Amino acid sequence: MASKILNQALIPVFLVPTIVFLASLVMSPSYQRITVLFLIYAGLSLSWIVIFKMGYVSLGSAAFYGAGAYIFVYLTKWYPSLPYSLDVLLPIPIIAFIAIVVGYATMRLAGIFFIFATFASAEALRQIFLYSEINYTGFVGKVITKPLPTIETLGLLCILLMFAGLLFYTTTIPKFRIVIDYIREDEELAKVAGVNTLKYKIAFFTIASVIQGLVGSIAAWYLAYIDPDLVFNPMISIQVLVIGLLGGSGNILGSIIASGLLVYLSEQLIRIASQLYLIVLGISVILVAKFMKGGFSGFIDKVWEVWELRNRKTEGGR
Repeated sequence: MASKILNQALIPVFLVPTIVFLASLVMSPSYQRITVLFLIYAGLSLSWIVIFKMGYVSLGSAAFYGAGAYIFVYLTKWYPSLPYSLDVLLPIPIIAFIAIVVGYATMRLAGIFFIFATFASAEALRQIFLYSEINYTGFVGKVITKPLPTIETLGLLCILLMFAGLLFYTTTIPKFRIVIDYIREDEELAKVAGVNTLKYKIAFFTIASVIQGLVGSIAAWYLAYIDPDLVFNPMISIQVLVIGLLGGSGNILGSIIASGLLVYLSEQLIRIASQLYLIVLGISVILVAKFMKGGFSGFIDKVWEVWELRNRKTEGGR
């Protein structure tokens, strides 16, 4: 029975990105570009949820997104003979090292202190790259000479979304779910029970950060231009946080639905008035916090429970 439930939980991890990719093939170029943005935020927010499930609210998504973008671009400049497909993967150990350092320094903190620490890490990286741009290259911004085509970008981001989904799925496995619940509810009790909580926190934080960094690498390859203010923009971290809270942590569909609604809504409303988008975003957060405390994933779980209950009653009536 348990294996059946786990298998059912694993199906959306592969099915949803596949459906998104196949659907994007028949879209117009303009909607394909919007779908790229949707997949970027879906990957970032689904990775963010893993950290949130441990009870930590991170504002450092932009740090790893921007680091991945810049490391990729520097590799293309320093080693022009290497294929870009390899340059996308080479930042992984560097991002992992940055994540371990940041995680070790920040995950001993809690509450608002952790929030400010992760925000500060993103701002620190922005200033470091901005300083190096001004003092060593003489200008701000980097250009990619061979940008990634849209269809290939959609494919890579869908594959990355699968990996983010697998990471989320890992947190539902009983062994890790118990540890994560311990960390979120009573970390001191977990330590008394002999659980090395810091090890698990840094491990999940590092893997989530690596995925966010890879999203940044692919985004940089696709956009063909980056600068510190673009890829380390605090609004990236804030939007990831909002998507994560709207989506909830119950299942992967919540974050994906929230990402889709937020991105497609923003693209439509920004054309009319950028202020209108922020107003609608604020109202949406208030409504979800008021009426759907578990976010979209909590709503999906409730619908699923009602559907299963009706099926059982129908089968019992027979």
